[in-house]
This record gives sequence, structure tokens and C-alpha cells, in this order.
Amino acid sequence: MLKLFAEINAKSWWRSIQGIELAAMVFYSMFILIVASQFMGLLIVVLFTDHIEFAQQFYPWITEDIQYFIHLVFVNVLWLNQIFFTKINRLNLNENRKLLAFGFTVNRLSNYLNFIGFLHPINLLFITIWLIYGGLLTDSPLQLMASVMMILANYGIINSIKWRFRIFSAERFKFVSTVVITIVVFFILIIQYHEHSLYLISPAVAAERFTSWLMYSPGYLFYYVFTIESNNPNLIIISSALIIVLFLSIKDMILNTKAALLTPVQQSSIQMKKSNLSNFIYCLGYEGGKYFFTVWSHKYSKVQLLITYVFVIPYIFILGDSIYVIGVFLTLIPIIFLLVMLTNMFGFENRELLLSLQLPVKIEYLIKQRLNAALLMTLAGSSIVLILVPVFITDIPAMIQVHMGIITISLVFLHYIMKSSIDNYKKIEEVSAMSVSNPVLPASITFSSVFIVMILGIFTFIVFEPYIWYHISALFVLNILLYLSLRKKLKTVHKPFKEKLIPKLWNEL
Repeated sequence: MLKLFAEINAKSWWRSIQGIELAAMVFYSMFILIVASQFMGLLIVVLFTDHIEFAQQFYPWITEDIQYFIHLVFVNVLWLNQIFFTKINRLNLNENRKLLAFGFTVNRLSNYLNFIGFLHPINLLFITIWLIYGGLLTDSPLQLMASVMMILANYGIINSIKWRFRIFSAERFKFVSTVVITIVVFFILIIQYHEHSLYLISPAVAAERFTSWLMYSPGYLFYYVFTIESNNPNLIIISSALIIVLFLSIKDMILNTKAALLTPVQQSSIQMKKSNLSNFIYCLGYEGGKYFFTVWSHKYSKVQLLITYVFVIPYIFILGDSIYVIGVFLTLIPIIFLLVMLTNMFGFENRELLLSLQLPVKIEYLIKQRLNAALLMTLAGSSIVLILVPVFITDIPAMIQVHMGIITISLVFLHYIMKSSIDNYKKIEEVSAMSVSNPVLPASITFSSVFIVMILGIFTFIVFEPYIWYHISALFVLNILLYLSLRKKLKTVHKPFKEKLIPKLWNEL
């Protein structure tokens, strides 16, 4: 049975990988490593040096207080990143549920799914960083044992909390989104009206101001176990308590997985009252409106679109110190809309799609209306870019160049996503509590989109004053060519749909 489990999940995983996206992920990771290499060198020297005098030879501003402050900032940043990026989605639940019909017990299958979830590369990366960090700081075997238990218990707690929060946020989307927006706006106001440049210029001032606060943060618990606590009886008590927490969290993960495996697929029918939204959907056409409503009804599509305004726009205010950075972040707004609307254009309501094909509806008409609906939503949601560009860039030629660059990258991405919508087709179903990760946006596609924006941004958002009008003219001509090529591609997009997708749709029924 273990062999069958491995085979079915290996095939499912392999089908989800595309060569060009895998290459984009590799190059994107290398780019990040190159950019962050000097910062990582400084961080390693500061965190792991035992002699301040040695570190002061390279960085004269380092003191014991600053080193302690950097330790506390590091553990808290690492912990917060682990909360956001820990992967709680198990392997494809529909595929694994088939194993129950072969006599695979639900208890055993739940154990396997949770173990494989723990071995996800992202989760292992965080565990490895914690182990290296804690291992270099600990001084005794008991302290090392307590540190390992702390790291494992932390993973279990994050898993349980994140599982419940995703379910809670899915059921109360409006409440959660309101709270998140309020918090983000509050922090934007603080950053805008509070003088924070002094803390960046002088680490000593930042250490003096914030160290006392950071001692009450969750990350301090890690530093306390790794370094400060050295009393053996206390370490034994801490390790015992953490073992109990780890056992309870593992049990909770297994129970959640069992409940998801044994819960059948939910079919929900949503009735929509006559409203402005329904009028808008009606204007998109029958097929386009139906497609938009299905996408908009998917709760994680709303989450992804919310990210556009809650996270992308604040980053522009915080990090927008150059035209390149501003242009990249502004381009992410239409890109995220295109991702949500086009990445998995045929994964929604696939039964309805097949029924439509049996009616006297031309395939070209059906696909054209879906594309029109997706592009209209992208234009409507991205119209804020027209307002934000003049806010951040006051020079008229630079403003025109940024607008041209955003259009160029969006058109390039449209060419890419048109192919991806066929190749990355994945059926979308609401499967009890297991639907806590949005299947509309595969991680590989997200990496590819960021890679495209960052690389093409170098050629579109870097301003050379003497040649700016030549640059604008070149971008304008390129946009015309990309648009004409896209129109030509739209006329034949129904062919790969008919050849590749229709057989998949029928096979999955």
C-alpha cells in the first residue's frame, strides 16, 4: 500500500510541474541569493560571533546590545515568515481518497499525509534554519534537546492554528478582510507620520528603543531556550512540556486530516439577489458573466485579489524609493488580476462547461466571452494604477515610460498565461476543510509571474534621461506588435482547448 501511495502522489506531483516554470523558479531563487548575499554575510557575522571585538573589525558599530537586538529581530522575523509560508495543504486529497477504496485505512493514510506534509521543501527549509541557528547557540545536550522540541512543537502549533484560521477566514471573509485592511492602514499611517529613518541610520538607537519590547515577543521564547536557559532541571521541565504539546498537535493534525478524508465533496448552490453586481454580470454576456460569477464566488479568489490592495500597495509606500521598484510593484496589480482570472480559466464549473458545449454554442464564442470577462475585470481592478503612477512619479516623461512599461509586461504575461491556462488546467472543487489552499494559483505560476515582472522591469523601468523618448518610442512599438500578436493568438485559442482540455474534462467526470 505504501508503494501505491507513493506512485499516485508522485504522478500527481510530476504533472503539476512545467519545465519553463521550474527554470523560472531556479533563476528567481538565484537572483534573490545574489541580491541578499551581502546582507546574509553581515547577519551571519553578527549572529554567530562570540567575540564582539572580532566583529568590530568588520563592522565598528556593533555592540553587545545591538547584537542582542539583532538576535531578537531575527528570531521574530523568522517565526513570522514561518507562520505565513508554512504549507498546511496535504497532497491532492481527491487522489488520495481513492486509496480508501483499495483498503487503505484512514488512520494510516492520515499519518502518511501529515508526514509528507512535514517533508514539504518549504517546511523543511524553516526547520533546517531553526536547527542550524539553535545548534550554533546551544551549549549542552539538554539545551539542544529542548531546542529541537521547541522547533518541532512550533511547527505543530503553527499547523493547527493556520488550519483553523484558514477555515475561519473562509467562512467569515468580510470580517477578516476588514480587520486585515484596518491593521494594514494603521501601520501605513504609522510609517508615514513617524520618523523611522533614525532607526535605520543608527542601530544603537533602535536597539535601545525596541529591545525591551521584543523581550515579550514569541521569538524571545526561542532565544531564551537556545541561549539563556542553562539550568538542567528547568530544561528537563521545558522539554517535557514541549513533548506534550508536540504530541497533542500531531494528534490534532491527524484528526483534521481524517475528518477531511471522510467528508464528501460539498455541492453548494448560491442564489444571488438582483443587485448592481448581477447587472454587471449580465453585461458581461451569458458565458462571460457565468464564468466571472463562478470565479468571484470562490472564496480564495477573493483572498488573492485582496492581497493586491492590502499588501502590494502598502509595499509601494514603504519601499518605493526608485522608479524601478515603483514600476515593479505597480505592475503586480494587473498581473495578480490576470493570474486569478486566467491561470485556471477552465477549471471552474467544468460540468457546466461541458453542458454548454452540447448546446448550439460555438467554442470560439464561449472562450471569447470568458476572455473578455477576465480582461474587463483586470482593467477595472487595475485602473488604480492610472492614479498611483502620478502620485509616485511627477516627471512627465518618466511617468509615460512607466505606463508603457506596465502595458508591455502585462502583454508579455498575457501571451504566457494564454498557454498556461491550457497546460495548468486543474479541476476546482470545494472539499470540506481540505480546501485551505487556493488551487487556482499554482506556486510555479506565481514564481514565473514575479520572475517575468522583475526581469522585464530592468528593460522597461530603468530611466536614462538623454534617451528617454527613444525608450518610450521603442516600448510603444513593442506594445503594438505584442497587441497584434495577441489578437492573432486569440483567434486560434479555441484549438488547444478543443484538442487538450475537452478530453481531460470528459475523463474527469
